[in-house]
Amino acid sequence: MHLVFGLSADGRVYPEATEAVGAIDAAVVGPAGLVSVLEVQIGLVSPSASRALRIASYLAKLRVAGGGRFWNASFEKDPWSTAATLLEWRDNLIAAGWQGSPVGAGRIDDLAAAEMAGTMLPLGLVDRAVRLLTALPSRPGLRMKRITLAEPRALLPPLWRRLLEALEAAGVSVDQHDGGAAAAEGSDLRNVQSALAGETLEPLKGDGTFVIVEADTELLAAEVIADWLAAGSAEECTGTVVLAPDGDTALLDHALRALGLPALGLSSASPWRGALQVLPLAYAAAWQPFDPRVLLNLLMRPRPPISRWAAKRLARALSSEPGIGGAAWLDAWAGIEARLIELHAELEPKDARKKVDAVLAEWRTWTDVGRFDRSLGIPTVEAQAIAGRVAAWAMRADAGRNDRLLLAVAAAAGAVVDALNRLEQEVVPALLLERIVSQVLSEGVVNPDHVPEAGSVRAVRSPGGLWSAAPRVIWWGFVGPGERVPRDPWDLAEIEALGAAGVALESSADAARRIGAVYTRVLQRSAERLILVRPALSRDEQTTVHPLAHQLKPILKGAGEGVVFKAERVLREPDAALVGRVLTRHPGGIKDPPVGAAKWDLPAGAAGLMEGRRESATSLRRLFNCHFGWFAQDVLGLRPGRFAEIPGPDQLFGNLAHEIARRLLPPGPPPPMDGVRAAATELFEMLLPQIAAPLLQPEHASELSAARELVPAALESLVGLLHQRALEVVGSELEREGSYRGLSLQGRLDLLVRRGPQVAVLDLKWTRSERRYREEIVNGSAVQLAVYRAISTDASTKGTGGYFLLRQRRILAGDGSILTDHPIESERMDSETLDMVAGDWKRWRDLASSGVLVAAGLDDAIDHRPEGLEFEPPKEPCRFCDLTSLCRVQVETI
Repeated sequence: MHLVFGLSADGRVYPEATEAVGAIDAAVVGPAGLVSVLEVQIGLVSPSASRALRIASYLAKLRVAGGGRFWNASFEKDPWSTAATLLEWRDNLIAAGWQGSPVGAGRIDDLAAAEMAGTMLPLGLVDRAVRLLTALPSRPGLRMKRITLAEPRALLPPLWRRLLEALEAAGVSVDQHDGGAAAAEGSDLRNVQSALAGETLEPLKGDGTFVIVEADTELLAAEVIADWLAAGSAEECTGTVVLAPDGDTALLDHALRALGLPALGLSSASPWRGALQVLPLAYAAAWQPFDPRVLLNLLMRPRPPISRWAAKRLARALSSEPGIGGAAWLDAWAGIEARLIELHAELEPKDARKKVDAVLAEWRTWTDVGRFDRSLGIPTVEAQAIAGRVAAWAMRADAGRNDRLLLAVAAAAGAVVDALNRLEQEVVPALLLERIVSQVLSEGVVNPDHVPEAGSVRAVRSPGGLWSAAPRVIWWGFVGPGERVPRDPWDLAEIEALGAAGVALESSADAARRIGAVYTRVLQRSAERLILVRPALSRDEQTTVHPLAHQLKPILKGAGEGVVFKAERVLREPDAALVGRVLTRHPGGIKDPPVGAAKWDLPAGAAGLMEGRRESATSLRRLFNCHFGWFAQDVLGLRPGRFAEIPGPDQLFGNLAHEIARRLLPPGPPPPMDGVRAAATELFEMLLPQIAAPLLQPEHASELSAARELVPAALESLVGLLHQRALEVVGSELEREGSYRGLSLQGRLDLLVRRGPQVAVLDLKWTRSERRYREEIVNGSAVQLAVYRAISTDASTKGTGGYFLLRQRRILAGDGSILTDHPIESERMDSETLDMVAGDWKRWRDLASSGVLVAAGLDDAIDHRPEGLEFEPPKEPCRFCDLTSLCRVQVETI
């Protein structure tokens, strides 16, 4: 068996071993691959341990090691981060030859105490490599016969040098792969290679063998590289390697696909992929106070943990009444149960009921939320149960399809269970649990839908992945900061004590030389052409200079034209030459973006959509604000697509007050004043987690504290008003319909009261300022009150309306109202306002029936308004509108 060993060869590499060394029984491996091969051959195979499991185990060892240790202060505040840092220190010491024994230095001796404390630490990669060092002399008969090094042995870290020496002692031949590929004599690329090797510096002529592509944006850089690849034949592209150090070619692949070229298929691992978020969301939903936003996010995942149709019903309930146990929530579950019964109608009633109950019980576990106090933590068995539920869902959703993302979810949940076991704690603090979940998900998962396609261009993630010569190399994303040199945490006395114990740490200078050599080898292994792509912006962030660019700076001094290519040239030159190929672009026609139009023509038949409509106060206000907006939103039913959104605090407080008022004020005489505030307070606390749970979050603490006083006091004041005015409650939250001069109306009355033959509508408002509502009454433009007047009265009654401002505990009503002895003087009576509403509605409807809509936000909209309108044109019709791009008041250009 012939292995090629490189420090960065555990991922994608170029070339494959069979391509480079011509052997069938050959492979290119990195540290993990080499250790795995050796373990199999000498019979030391052991299960791999996740980093989260090892950190949890080390955390337990640090706790058992006792007090008086140098890490105690940090451990008390953040045990997980402390354990993660110290485990990294410990692994570096093991890799350098430390045996886990005291060396006479305080901190290292403390780590030695932790090494001997508690249960055995699961083996990491360095532990497995050290175990091989001990086992190799006593395990002859390796099938491995030869190892070829992709990097110079002198630059390898001490552990891997020791392992190679042990392999040589066991009879394995170790040789060095040259890997170099000297470019043509006299070419720019050859001159760069010679200069980096310390030879005489020759000026670069710009012959296209060594080019730096500079672009303002990563997007344009991708287009240029894709154009260059498309300009070459299949033979010219064979042997081209794209080096993407950030591990992501998504943007470049998008440009390649646009030209019909195969994708490279590299994507960076992300912990934020949809299904992965089920695990942290399941834990976040378990804490008190319950946050409906967390459950809403869980239900709105691309793959929710329950059936999507059921998740949507629950999401709608949370949007209308964000909490658990309210009327909307119970109605949603009732609807889900009815749908499940319908879906299992073909079964026998008893079997169907059993099946439905099982499904409901399983789904309800995902909404059994807000059970644990963050300050007290969560029992370990409960935390493991949540992880187990997530794992079971992922495996069930995968159903044997080997979905990479779902399998990663199941593995992550299993790793959480294992880590919790290793902690050896009955209760897990909230912060520690979140650290565990974050650690488990930190490696993330690559995009399972972004895969390489068959083609002649190859891609590697790491500079070290290019271990042998390649004809053409494109260094995609030649920007900083590059690989960082690890910081050494030990002082001189500790280093001397370690040295005396035979522990040879890799110095920062050696690590820097090793990292720098990896970069320069990319240039040395480019045989014909090398393109370095350097965008100024990556996404929305400014890039930094790559460390290798500092070495190239003196080489580029005085370089000829063509060494640096500005990507923006392709935007202004029809034929731009880049590295021996001509990038041809044809000018496209310039089109003006669509412009806004105040007058819109409706197609024939659109007027029929308005037949049989009932208008509400909201739709009428929208009509008088903007004719176009009314037709689009109220007639056609267009919505901005935010169906699952948690309301803001002001709306939630208003909803609470409305529901409390509905329960406090049944039809009939108002309740006695004694006990009203206490009853309102009790209802407030009961309803708060059911329909307004977001208000329990810490960020709303001050508002909630004030509302706990304001809402009961406001309702007490409302009951007092009813007694003072001798008013009887007709009903609350009443759905009413009516008509006036051909205008069909509908609405929901917050509170309808009566005194003799007179009725009045009280509209409850939770607002910070009364100015708007007062001005509506003064100007006679209170459309809402006018509509309520029309739908609350009949031939035997006379009605008025008014606003009750809950925060201010104040009634606002016009002349003739039975609600107050101090009415607001108005320019017109409610009946006159209602006449205006009916008249303007008819004019706007007739205009729409004629096939014309008017978009109010355009400057010339005033010229298209119907004659005789009573309501003034709005000053800012588009301020709160979501349709400004539809009517082209605002146009985004690309």
